[in-house]
Amino acid sequence: MDARTEIHDQHVVDITTKGDRGVSDVLTAFFRESGFSAVVLSEESGRVDLCSDPQYTVTIDDIDGTDNFFRGGGLLPYCTIISILAGTRPSFADAVAAGIIEHRTGALWLAEKGKGCLFQGVGARTSQKNELNRRTLVPIDHYGSAHDLPRLAALHSRAWIKDFGSAGFHLAGVASGMFDAYVTTAQKGHEIAAGYLLITEAGGCLLDMTGRPLGTRPYDFNATYEIIAAGNKVLAESILSILHSKKT
Repeated sequence: MDARTEIHDQHVVDITTKGDRGVSDVLTAFFRESGFSAVVLSEESGRVDLCSDPQYTVTIDDIDGTDNFFRGGGLLPYCTIISILAGTRPSFADAVAAGIIEHRTGALWLAEKGKGCLFQGVGARTSQKNELNRRTLVPIDHYGSAHDLPRLAALHSRAWIKDFGSAGFHLAGVASGMFDAYVTTAQKGHEIAAGYLLITEAGGCLLDMTGRPLGTRPYDFNATYEIIAAGNKVLAESILSILHSKKT
């Protein structure tokens, strides 16, 4: 059966395909057989305890951008996202390793805490753009943030706004300087941990909508977060200022 075939069962909370389940099964089996001391959290497979006293948390988004995979005709980006965090009740700052692969092109982003970020095997840096203008490329996740569109609309006249339909691609793109920033008011937790490590290791920052560094926030696989990911703190705070000025 075609991997793009949709699945409809009691475990589906969003669009799910045979491809999602296939990636989930392979990765869960890999970590189960690895002997790694961890609990594995997957969007498709749920929680799998690999041992009785795990030392790490592994989080997986099997296919991020399933709708792109489902109907994109091989043209739209979709990713698999894996992150490893120290402990079983971590904060975002406890992320120690992460990887995002964009399947359509095979583009690969990797990061290890304290050792930098790699894009296609080469050291990656954020764009470090400070100024917010019409040449500042900022993806916004309009799907998760639909209820907040009036506030987010303030950015449309101040930046070049896009939405490529994959949070992993947006976050990884900020890390490698492809995008200058990324904004959403409803980002799924299981997608952010990898993006947090990639971006911070590449010289960028992530803030919540109060201006607090995201690293201090507890990590919750099932939660959603309001975030600004940017190539540097100056740009992140400029975006934050605009959003607060339009808050109703």
